[in-house]
Amino acid sequence: MFKILILLVCIAIGLALGPQLAGNKGYVLIAFDNYTIEMSVTSALFLSFICFCVLLLSLWLARWLWLSFSRSGAWWGHRRKQKAINHTQQGMLAMMRGDYQHAEKLVSKAATYSDAPALNYLTAAEAAQEQGQDKKRDKYLEQATRLTNNDSAVLITQARLQLKQQNYSAALSSIEQLPHDNLKQAAIKRMQMSIFPALGLWQRYIDLLPLANKAGLIDNQHYQSELSEAYKNLFLELANSQGSDAVATHWNGMPRKQKKQMTIAAAACRALITSGDNAAAYQLLGDLLNRHADIELLEVAAELKLSDPHPLLQQLTGLIRKHPNNADLLCLIGQLHSQQQQWSEAKERFEQSIKLAPNSQCYQGLAEVHRQLDEPEQAIHYYRQALSN
Repeated sequence: MFKILILLVCIAIGLALGPQLAGNKGYVLIAFDNYTIEMSVTSALFLSFICFCVLLLSLWLARWLWLSFSRSGAWWGHRRKQKAINHTQQGMLAMMRGDYQHAEKLVSKAATYSDAPALNYLTAAEAAQEQGQDKKRDKYLEQATRLTNNDSAVLITQARLQLKQQNYSAALSSIEQLPHDNLKQAAIKRMQMSIFPALGLWQRYIDLLPLANKAGLIDNQHYQSELSEAYKNLFLELANSQGSDAVATHWNGMPRKQKKQMTIAAAACRALITSGDNAAAYQLLGDLLNRHADIELLEVAAELKLSDPHPLLQQLTGLIRKHPNNADLLCLIGQLHSQQQQWSEAKERFEQSIKLAPNSQCYQGLAEVHRQLDEPEQAIHYYRQALSN
């Protein structure tokens, strides 16, 4: 609009000055090197006006061409981006269908123009692994890492893929590079619950289990069984690598709540027996038996190899007053009497145990007693009873 106004002003000036200049045209001389140009003032003004119009037209044309190219480039860019979005969506759907080859092709092709190229490369890495193409997987992971500078999403995806291949050491290495806040995520805890037992990191597994239970990843029953199994393996590892002193030291440093769980206590006693320190096992077991006539503790007591089992026998006999109807306790006392060749006492205890809860172990013990007492018919009878139970 401004340019049109200028043009109208110029025309008006021309119309006003034209008649006055018609009688006195004057002239204009332009000299350049050996060239000279002469023209009237009117012709010079007209030529200037023409040049001005050509200049305006040239500027308009240049602006139109620039806008056309810009719009064309923006259109092509928008088209490529839209195509990348479509390919990414189709690739994700192909992943859900299990068409990993097609998924990898689509998401990797769309990565260049994607709004989140790292996501495309991570999806392509997972698709490549599902096809068993580890080199391509590592290449995609490297590209994603380069784009995000070891972003948490890349490390977690990498750990998950390594865990699928049961490469536990590499998966743990990836997880350990995560920021501390990420370790609180339920998904990370779930992966650690697979990694720690596989690598024999029992103390770390024991520390993780309460957090997993609190987060609802495992129920209470599963938590107790996993905790007992973890302690069992930890005690055995300490017994085999460092001896009974390490087992005793670890037991003394444990929380009271865990010491009260008889399964864990029995595991500690068995580890001491495994290390050959039956005396230490009996010392720990004796303190526990005074408070709990638990079946697991009684089973461990039966495994003790004491040079003098008499103190243990006396302690168990004293427990009968508190637990007169404990069949397992009576059976164990009968076994200890048999070890000391006290056949009549052993017979009495075995018979009492069988009356309460018949089991093959007591029948076998009673059969052995009758064999030692030279009563073959009764021994055969109880051997048959042991086989039938």
